[in-house]
Amino acid sequence: MNERPLRVEFGDGIVTATLNRPEVLNAINIALAEELGKLLEEVAGRKDLRVLILTGAGDRAFSAGTDLKERRGLNPEELWAHSRKLHRVCDLIEQIPQATICAIAGYCLGGAFDLALATDIRVAADNAELGFPEMTLGAFPGTGGPVRLPRLVGPAWAKEILLTARRVGAAEALRLGLVQYVFSRGDLLSQAQTLARRILGVSPLGARAVKQIINRGMTMSIEDATALANALRQPLEGTKDYQEGLQAHFEKRPPKFRGE
Repeated sequence: MNERPLRVEFGDGIVTATLNRPEVLNAINIALAEELGKLLEEVAGRKDLRVLILTGAGDRAFSAGTDLKERRGLNPEELWAHSRKLHRVCDLIEQIPQATICAIAGYCLGGAFDLALATDIRVAADNAELGFPEMTLGAFPGTGGPVRLPRLVGPAWAKEILLTARRVGAAEALRLGLVQYVFSRGDLLSQAQTLARRILGVSPLGARAVKQIINRGMTMSIEDATALANALRQPLEGTKDYQEGLQAHFEKRPPKFRGE
């Protein structure tokens, strides 16, 4: 058995969080949900961290979803409390100012699919399978899936995926826009790290603002979303980073942003 359900590595502006229960396909129990929540709270407050990569240990699964063996022993109130913990984690992933990347290999089911949908960028191994088995268990996804899925693939495909409870393979996930890239299993994490390093090369203040504009603007009118974009954009004109960006452009060198 692994000592900790979540393995965390910090380095060079990137934090990699690995669901670390491969013996049970990285099923998300209460302890893992709590550790994810604590990590996300820490990451949100650290300006030295720019990107979070979320992945799973082993080759078989990013995660098979919530730990059904644990949930089987819970009463209805405890079941709902577990669901709320995981829902909070999904909301935190979406809300933290850092960019988030989910690297998916193998199964990505149920609550794990919810986690992936909350991230900003999803990359998959060619053996990835995504789906919501809750529809066969007398319920429906309770941690944001029915809300986030149609915003990515449209209502018709979201209904088909949910109502049939089928699994979506990597190639179809790419076609539908559920993931942005598909790689071989052996290249998955290195490719996710390459994406993360590209994000490190852009303006940190701009990146944080863009995440807000897209996440919040999706539910706004064009007029309100444009007003939000203007409110977030105008203060950047007077930052040291903007001056550095201009100077680097004319000196034909990479900028050295400091987030100020």
